[in-house]
Amino acid sequence: MITTTGCRIYVPKRFDEHKLATIANEIRVVAIFAIVVDEKYYGVSSATAMMQITPSSTSIVRIDGDDYYEFTFNKGAQITPNVNLVKDDTLVYQIYDEIIAKGHIPWYFNYLDVGCLFTSSDYHGGVSLGPTNIPLEMIAASISRSADDRTKYYRHVVETIDELESTPPAFIAFRNVIHGANNTTARLMGAYFDDGMTSSLVNPTERSEGVETLLRK
Repeated sequence: MITTTGCRIYVPKRFDEHKLATIANEIRVVAIFAIVVDEKYYGVSSATAMMQITPSSTSIVRIDGDDYYEFTFNKGAQITPNVNLVKDDTLVYQIYDEIIAKGHIPWYFNYLDVGCLFTSSDYHGGVSLGPTNIPLEMIAASISRSADDRTKYYRHVVETIDELESTPPAFIAFRNVIHGANNTTARLMGAYFDDGMTSSLVNPTERSEGVETLLRK
Protein backbone atom coordinates (compact mmCIF):
# COMPACT_ATOMS: atom_id res chain seq x y z
CA MET A 1 0.00 0.00 0.00
CA ILE A 2 1.53 3.30 -1.16
CA THR A 3 0.43 6.87 -0.38
CA THR A 4 0.44 9.11 -3.43
CA THR A 5 -0.07 12.37 -1.51
CA GLY A 6 1.39 11.71 1.93
CA CYS A 7 -0.68 11.06 5.06
CA ARG A 8 -0.64 10.60 8.81
CA ILE A 9 -1.97 7.77 10.94
CA TYR A 10 -3.01 8.24 14.57
CA VAL A 11 -3.46 5.60 17.27
CA PRO A 12 -3.75 6.08 21.06
CA LYS A 13 -0.46 5.67 22.90
CA ARG A 14 -2.36 3.46 25.35
CA PHE A 15 -2.48 0.78 22.68
CA ASP A 16 1.14 -0.19 23.27
CA GLU A 17 0.30 -0.87 26.93
CA HIS A 18 -2.55 -3.24 26.07
CA LYS A 19 -1.07 -5.43 23.32
CA LEU A 20 -2.71 -3.38 20.58
CA ALA A 21 0.52 -1.86 19.29
CA THR A 22 4.21 -2.71 19.16
CA ILE A 23 6.53 0.22 18.66
CA ALA A 24 10.01 -1.11 17.91
CA ASN A 25 12.21 -1.69 14.87
CA GLU A 26 9.11 -3.22 13.30
CA ILE A 27 5.96 -1.19 14.03
CA ARG A 28 2.69 -3.05 14.32
CA VAL A 29 -0.62 -1.49 15.33
CA VAL A 30 -4.18 -2.73 15.46
CA ALA A 31 -5.86 -1.45 12.30
CA ILE A 32 -8.26 0.76 14.26
CA PHE A 33 -6.87 4.17 13.46
CA ALA A 34 -7.47 7.53 11.83
CA ILE A 35 -5.73 8.25 8.55
CA VAL A 36 -5.44 11.99 7.81
CA VAL A 37 -4.88 13.39 4.30
CA ASP A 38 -4.09 17.00 3.35
CA GLU A 39 -4.49 18.12 6.99
CA LYS A 40 -8.23 18.46 6.30
CA TYR A 41 -9.81 15.07 5.83
CA TYR A 42 -9.60 11.81 7.70
CA GLY A 43 -11.03 8.35 7.43
CA VAL A 44 -11.39 5.64 10.07
CA SER A 45 -10.15 2.07 9.80
CA SER A 46 -11.93 -0.51 11.96
CA ALA A 47 -10.21 -3.79 11.08
CA THR A 48 -9.80 -6.05 14.12
CA ALA A 49 -6.31 -7.26 13.16
CA MET A 50 -2.71 -6.16 13.57
CA MET A 51 -1.06 -4.34 10.69
CA GLN A 52 2.61 -3.67 10.08
CA ILE A 53 3.25 -0.07 9.03
CA THR A 54 6.41 1.63 7.82
CA PRO A 55 6.15 5.35 8.65
CA SER A 56 8.70 7.93 7.51
CA SER A 57 8.72 9.34 11.06
CA THR A 58 7.03 8.75 14.42
CA SER A 59 6.14 11.21 17.16
CA ILE A 60 3.81 11.57 20.13
CA VAL A 61 1.15 14.30 20.11
CA ARG A 62 -1.54 15.27 22.57
CA ILE A 63 -5.14 15.35 21.37
CA ASP A 64 -8.12 16.09 23.65
CA GLY A 65 -5.98 15.45 26.71
CA ASP A 66 -4.66 12.04 25.60
CA ASP A 67 -1.36 10.99 24.02
CA TYR A 68 -1.40 9.60 20.48
CA TYR A 69 1.24 8.17 18.20
CA GLU A 70 1.47 10.20 15.01
CA PHE A 71 2.93 8.19 12.15
CA THR A 72 3.88 10.37 9.19
CA PHE A 73 4.18 8.98 5.66
CA ASN A 74 5.81 11.12 3.01
CA LYS A 75 4.50 11.36 -0.53
CA GLY A 76 5.18 8.09 -2.35
CA ALA A 77 6.02 6.24 0.89
CA GLN A 78 4.92 2.71 1.64
CA ILE A 79 2.24 2.49 4.33
CA THR A 80 2.27 -1.26 4.80
CA PRO A 81 4.25 -4.01 3.05
CA ASN A 82 1.32 -6.45 3.20
CA VAL A 83 -2.42 -5.81 3.18
CA ASN A 84 -3.18 -9.46 3.97
CA LEU A 85 -3.74 -9.27 7.73
CA VAL A 86 -3.26 -12.27 10.03
CA LYS A 87 -6.28 -13.34 12.08
CA ASP A 88 -5.86 -13.46 15.86
CA ASP A 89 -8.93 -14.64 17.77
CA THR A 90 -7.70 -13.19 21.09
CA LEU A 91 -7.35 -9.67 19.70
CA VAL A 92 -11.09 -9.01 19.56
CA TYR A 93 -11.41 -9.33 23.33
CA GLN A 94 -8.45 -7.01 23.91
CA ILE A 95 -10.08 -4.42 21.65
CA TYR A 96 -13.40 -4.80 23.45
CA ASP A 97 -11.76 -4.51 26.88
CA GLU A 98 -9.79 -1.37 26.04
CA ILE A 99 -12.29 0.56 23.93
CA ILE A 100 -15.74 -0.58 25.09
CA ALA A 101 -15.41 -2.01 28.60
CA LYS A 102 -12.97 0.67 29.79
CA GLY A 103 -14.50 3.41 27.64
CA HIS A 104 -11.28 4.64 26.03
CA ILE A 105 -12.86 5.84 22.80
CA PRO A 106 -10.32 7.42 20.40
CA TRP A 107 -10.98 10.98 19.22
CA TYR A 108 -11.63 9.85 15.68
CA PHE A 109 -14.56 7.58 16.57
CA ASN A 110 -18.06 9.02 16.36
CA TYR A 111 -21.35 7.48 17.47
CA LEU A 112 -21.71 5.37 14.32
CA ASP A 113 -18.08 4.21 14.36
CA VAL A 114 -18.48 2.77 17.87
CA GLY A 115 -21.54 0.79 16.78
CA CYS A 116 -19.66 -0.61 13.77
CA LEU A 117 -16.41 -1.43 15.60
CA PHE A 118 -16.80 -5.21 15.37
CA THR A 119 -18.66 -5.61 12.10
CA SER A 120 -15.59 -7.22 10.49
CA SER A 121 -14.53 -9.29 13.52
CA ASP A 122 -15.38 -12.57 11.76
CA TYR A 123 -13.42 -11.70 8.62
CA HIS A 124 -10.44 -9.92 10.20
CA GLY A 125 -10.36 -11.42 13.68
CA GLY A 126 -11.68 -14.93 13.15
CA VAL A 127 -14.37 -14.45 15.81
CA SER A 128 -18.09 -14.33 15.07
CA LEU A 129 -19.99 -12.20 17.58
CA GLY A 130 -23.43 -13.20 16.39
CA PRO A 131 -25.59 -13.36 13.27
CA THR A 132 -26.26 -9.61 13.37
CA ASN A 133 -24.59 -6.48 14.71
CA ILE A 134 -27.62 -5.51 16.80
CA PRO A 135 -26.26 -6.51 20.26
CA LEU A 136 -23.10 -4.48 19.69
CA GLU A 137 -25.12 -1.51 18.47
CA MET A 138 -27.15 -1.72 21.69
CA ILE A 139 -23.92 -1.63 23.72
CA ALA A 140 -22.74 1.39 21.71
CA ALA A 141 -26.05 3.13 22.40
CA SER A 142 -25.70 2.32 26.10
CA ILE A 143 -22.25 3.90 26.52
CA SER A 144 -23.02 6.97 24.39
CA ARG A 145 -24.29 9.78 26.61
CA SER A 146 -25.16 13.46 26.44
CA ALA A 147 -22.04 15.59 26.75
CA ASP A 148 -23.96 17.88 29.14
CA ASP A 149 -25.42 15.13 31.35
CA ARG A 150 -23.91 11.65 31.34
CA THR A 151 -27.00 10.19 32.98
CA LYS A 152 -28.92 10.82 29.72
CA TYR A 153 -28.57 8.50 26.72
CA TYR A 154 -27.26 10.23 23.63
CA ARG A 155 -30.05 8.80 21.49
CA HIS A 156 -32.53 10.73 23.65
CA VAL A 157 -30.96 14.14 22.98
CA VAL A 158 -30.46 14.06 19.20
CA GLU A 159 -33.14 13.99 16.54
CA THR A 160 -31.31 13.97 13.19
CA ILE A 161 -28.18 12.36 11.74
CA ASP A 162 -26.73 15.84 11.15
CA GLU A 163 -26.49 16.39 14.90
CA LEU A 164 -23.83 13.67 15.18
CA GLU A 165 -21.25 16.27 14.10
CA SER A 166 -22.72 19.41 15.65
CA THR A 167 -23.57 17.72 18.99
CA PRO A 168 -21.17 14.80 19.47
CA PRO A 169 -21.70 12.39 22.38
CA ALA A 170 -19.61 11.72 25.46
CA PHE A 171 -18.70 8.10 26.12
CA ILE A 172 -18.61 6.15 29.36
CA ALA A 173 -17.06 2.80 30.15
CA PHE A 174 -19.46 -0.12 29.68
CA ARG A 175 -18.48 -1.32 33.18
CA ASN A 176 -19.03 2.15 34.68
CA VAL A 177 -21.36 1.55 37.62
CA ILE A 178 -21.86 5.27 38.33
CA HIS A 179 -23.51 6.11 35.01
CA GLY A 180 -23.99 2.67 33.48
CA ALA A 181 -26.41 1.17 36.02
CA ASN A 182 -29.90 2.62 35.80
CA ASN A 183 -31.38 1.50 39.12
CA THR A 184 -30.37 1.36 42.77
CA THR A 185 -30.27 -2.43 42.99
CA ALA A 186 -27.85 -2.76 40.06
CA ARG A 187 -25.60 -0.06 41.51
CA LEU A 188 -25.38 -1.70 44.94
CA MET A 189 -25.19 -5.35 43.88
CA GLY A 190 -22.42 -4.92 41.32
CA ALA A 191 -18.74 -4.24 41.74
CA TYR A 192 -17.34 -0.93 43.06
CA PHE A 193 -19.82 -0.65 45.95
CA ASP A 194 -18.55 2.78 47.07
CA ASP A 195 -19.08 4.26 43.61
CA GLY A 196 -22.49 2.59 43.37
CA MET A 197 -23.58 3.96 46.76
CA THR A 198 -22.45 7.47 45.84
CA SER A 199 -24.27 7.28 42.51
CA SER A 200 -27.46 6.06 44.20
CA LEU A 201 -27.41 9.00 46.62
CA VAL A 202 -26.57 11.64 44.01
CA ASN A 203 -28.89 10.33 41.26
CA PRO A 204 -31.74 8.43 42.95
CA THR A 205 -34.03 6.46 40.66
CA GLU A 206 -37.61 7.66 40.31
CA ARG A 207 -39.23 4.28 39.66
CA SER A 208 -38.63 0.61 40.36
CA GLU A 209 -37.32 -1.61 37.57
CA GLY A 210 -38.90 -5.00 36.88
CA VAL A 211 -35.91 -6.87 38.30
CA GLU A 212 -36.13 -4.88 41.54
CA THR A 213 -39.81 -5.76 41.94
CA LEU A 214 -39.02 -9.42 41.31
CA LEU A 215 -36.21 -9.48 43.89
CA ARG A 216 -38.49 -8.00 46.57
CA LYS A 217 -41.04 -10.81 46.19
